[in-house]
Amino acid sequence: MLSFSHAAVGYGEKVVLQDVSFQVKKGEYVALIGSNGTGKSTLIKCVSGLLPLTGGEIEICGKNSRKLKARERAQMVAVVPQSYYVDYDFTVEDIVMMGRNPYIDFRHRESQEDREIAERAMKLTKTDMFRNRLYNQLSGGERQRVILARAITQQPEIILLDEPTSALDLHHQIEVMELIRQLNEKEHITVLAVLHDINLASRFCSRIVILKDGKVKADGTPREIINRQEMEELYEMRLLVKNNPLIEKTEIIPIRVMDEKQTAKPLRIHVICGEKGGVRILEQLTNMGHAVTAGVVNRESDDAEICEYLDIPRVEIGSFQTVGQEEQAKNLELMKDADAVIVADIPFGEANIRNLDGLEHVKGELYIHKNILNQDFTHGQLQRRLDEIQKIKEIHFYEKFNAGDWL
Repeated sequence: MLSFSHAAVGYGEKVVLQDVSFQVKKGEYVALIGSNGTGKSTLIKCVSGLLPLTGGEIEICGKNSRKLKARERAQMVAVVPQSYYVDYDFTVEDIVMMGRNPYIDFRHRESQEDREIAERAMKLTKTDMFRNRLYNQLSGGERQRVILARAITQQPEIILLDEPTSALDLHHQIEVMELIRQLNEKEHITVLAVLHDINLASRFCSRIVILKDGKVKADGTPREIINRQEMEELYEMRLLVKNNPLIEKTEIIPIRVMDEKQTAKPLRIHVICGEKGGVRILEQLTNMGHAVTAGVVNRESDDAEICEYLDIPRVEIGSFQTVGQEEQAKNLELMKDADAVIVADIPFGEANIRNLDGLEHVKGELYIHKNILNQDFTHGQLQRRLDEIQKIKEIHFYEKFNAGDWL
């Protein structure tokens, strides 16, 4: 449906795209991803005929785009921009009917068939209920649905979307993306969408094309494209890649762009965690330049995942497994030379209370979160264990972790 062959384009002397080659097949829903200024929207403008190529070729439905007349192009391709404003008081129905312009000339007014096509488009996008309202009085989400209805009324083979959700709240982002997916699946319309949100692209698109440095850097399914190395290079930041079990799609979780202030004196620090209470502590300490270890962590926990991501040495157990003498011996071995041992804000029960055995004999300073006593499922064992530790070693209780304040 769309074929880009060494496509190049620029503004004056500035080259934006220099060698873009990829294809979009019939019925595909392809996301175009890239950082700001990589030429995503520029490529959409080239397909729609707003910008001429400076090199290479674009074929639309097998036809050279350079040779297409505006009316012919508009019968094959519809564009849904980021936002669309009009200077006059057009109703919703007026705007939707504009989708029939490629099929109507000055000699013919719109026919009953044209009106039926527009009616069906409004029903598909649920805009028929406010068909007589003025377009300029609608909310952002309503306007996007109207512009989608206009694109459907155009009866194109291809819909181009230029950041269709960038100005919308979360509810309307998902609503618009679900509508587009329905058009793709039920109406068999081919879709090429410029998106900033990689998680939206993963959730709704069948394929992702990444642009970088004026070329196609990666092209594949979301599962193939969304990996830690590819995403960190694309967004130039630290992030996690996780599978969302509800929708069975890969997603990213941003961690940070700016690094913590590097410590002048790197320490060896052991973090006792295991569920999710250690995530922030582990990440911050590692980012500051400290040598961090952890244990005993549940292999399926968020704490274990951040340890894996940051290559933190750790002691692990399986789900529902109890911390035994062997695991705690390994835990104590990791922390024996630590300058500090930190007990994170985690619940304690029969399965992990052994995590605290031997802490009275560790060399480093001992920091324990005050809140652990509010998550005590040990029938009093936790308090007795803390009392035993305090007979031999001082415990520094803390409420909020901030390594810069007390390490």
